[in-house]
Amino acid sequence: MRIITYFGKGGTGKTTLAAATALAAAERGTKTLVLSATAGHGLGDALGVRLGHDPKEVAPNLFAREVSALAEIRGQWPVLQDYVATFLRGIGSGKAYVQEIVLIPAIEEMVALTEIWRTATDANYEAIIIDAPPTSGAMTMLAGPDGLRWILSSIDIWYRKLSLLATPVMQTLFPSRNPMDMLPEIARRVTELRDILINPDISAHRLVTVPETLALADSFRIVNYHHLYECPVDAAFVNRVVAGSARQAAALERTRGGSSGIPHFEIAELAADPVGLPALTELGKTIFKDSDPLAPLSPPQKLRELIDAGEGKFLLKLKLPNLELDTLDLVTRGGELILELGTFKRNIPLPADVRAKEAVGADYEDGVLTITFE
Repeated sequence: MRIITYFGKGGTGKTTLAAATALAAAERGTKTLVLSATAGHGLGDALGVRLGHDPKEVAPNLFAREVSALAEIRGQWPVLQDYVATFLRGIGSGKAYVQEIVLIPAIEEMVALTEIWRTATDANYEAIIIDAPPTSGAMTMLAGPDGLRWILSSIDIWYRKLSLLATPVMQTLFPSRNPMDMLPEIARRVTELRDILINPDISAHRLVTVPETLALADSFRIVNYHHLYECPVDAAFVNRVVAGSARQAAALERTRGGSSGIPHFEIAELAADPVGLPALTELGKTIFKDSDPLAPLSPPQKLRELIDAGEGKFLLKLKLPNLELDTLDLVTRGGELILELGTFKRNIPLPADVRAKEAVGADYEDGVLTITFE
């Protein structure tokens, strides 16, 4: 199994590159699924076919689908509907409104995560190419496994405490299978998905950007987020490059200097958007030529490393290229390193060797944040 995720700012050509990569893989005889996790769902437009929530064969060895939270809720979450409907009936509403209520923010990305897990573990495909949502949605997908683990743990604790006090009432309210019974299974799936996404032998995350200042700033930021979640970024694709453009030349120089060891590939501006299977097939040949589009494009990077510096001192090294130091804040609490980058935060469980130690200093050099523990 091989999973390739294309991520980046909206409008940079992620969908096009995902489709071209999938076609190139399928032409080499690999049974491939290209999956759109974006709310806009332009994958069908790019392929020139009408797509839905269920996979559709669009070419030999190639299947495509556009994940729909609404379709998933209608078809796969009847227990959740029954659970929410119980409360709605108590306030004079009914089941007709359940699907609107459960379509909460980020549910599209959460459904996409469950579908990626399901597809990656059912062995129906040899490769999955993912058209990831733009920055905010991609952040939700990256944080999803960790966030879901925390939410499931909190819900489980709350429910068990409540059930001890009101078991007869709870059984009356929820006579069918209780959703809380599914928590261990959901937790297992979340853990498996996390392991899949950070395994460079299975997954690769590829940045798509354009040679423009704002797009590049956003791109470097999202690469940091991927590294923070230990998701291996193996290449950056710079799309819509115009030969002879002085403005783009300066931006491209920044890309080369700021990629921190990640190889970048430039794709020339095309006369027309590559729409339809023939055009996307040609684009795939232009990008990958005769090479395997699923092969790693760079050696695996060590994104996190703990070094014993002796005398009770440890150095935790995090590879975070182009880190904006003025947005960085970190603290240790309860055996975790709480690291904030602007409005984004991640709680990183600390290794046992440093769990009882204090963070006494931090240094940033050559794209590596080094935190000293004593």
